[in-house]
Amino acid sequence: MLKIEHLLALMDLPALGRGRSRSIAGAADAGVSSLPELYERIKYACLTAKPAVLPPYSELERAYTGALRLIEGARRQGIVILSPYTGPFPQALAHIPSPPAVLYAKGNAGLLDKLQAVAVVGTTEPDASAAEYGRALALALAESGFCIVSGLAKGCDTIAHTTCLECNSPTIAVLAHGLDYCYPAQNRSLARAIVEKQGLLISEYRPGIRPRREFFVARDRLQSGLSLAVCVIETGISGGTMYTVRFAEKQGRLIGCIDNRAQGNRLLIDREGAYPLIPGHNIHAFIEAVKAIKRNYR
Repeated sequence: MLKIEHLLALMDLPALGRGRSRSIAGAADAGVSSLPELYERIKYACLTAKPAVLPPYSELERAYTGALRLIEGARRQGIVILSPYTGPFPQALAHIPSPPAVLYAKGNAGLLDKLQAVAVVGTTEPDASAAEYGRALALALAESGFCIVSGLAKGCDTIAHTTCLECNSPTIAVLAHGLDYCYPAQNRSLARAIVEKQGLLISEYRPGIRPRREFFVARDRLQSGLSLAVCVIETGISGGTMYTVRFAEKQGRLIGCIDNRAQGNRLLIDREGAYPLIPGHNIHAFIEAVKAIKRNYR
């Protein structure tokens, strides 16, 4: 296994590219004890997999110095850095397509161990009925022992997280930026409350990175990846929620959807076979179906 500082330095070498960096990290199963040894691994990879540009050793030294600063800065902010190449890592994410090479976590990182989670997602502007049903759904899931995953956005995400906090159940927020930032700004207090109440904030982006549109799409694969199932409160036919659903389909996750008149909900239920969720009627049947799911990591 690599040391985290060696991995971060490796990932910060633009000449290698993300794919070759991952390949070098994955091949270092016997461990790398020094920077010169890491450079020898890089040199070998560049010689055996052309075309490749070998970065100068000074570039690796620069990246290593930056990695040490990043680690210390994260430590001061209470952020833990995880990677499948350096030590314990949530198996749910290690086995999805395009798994994150690095994960930053703030709060109760123990939630990622033997995780039994369900993602609850939806539009930023749900109508009153959908909001009420969303709270009922999140409450039923939390009371059944599931950790709820969402994205800290306003609307349905906020409903999911706040419902967990109100019933003292842990929740995980997956963010599309560094953990030293909060988007939307109106949810800063919610982010703090999640950490204070033994929940967790996670991101694949280092502190200092601000949100970009493509980061939100990439973030959605982690929401579904962490979860046994994805539940939709309300959605249109297009939008961020549908990205999460599409990732869930590719990852083989169970999909549930509040049975209402929203166009996206109707599409998912009527045409794509999503489990129709009717609060007060069949949510517990859905919960039993989720509990029956067995993950097999090989």
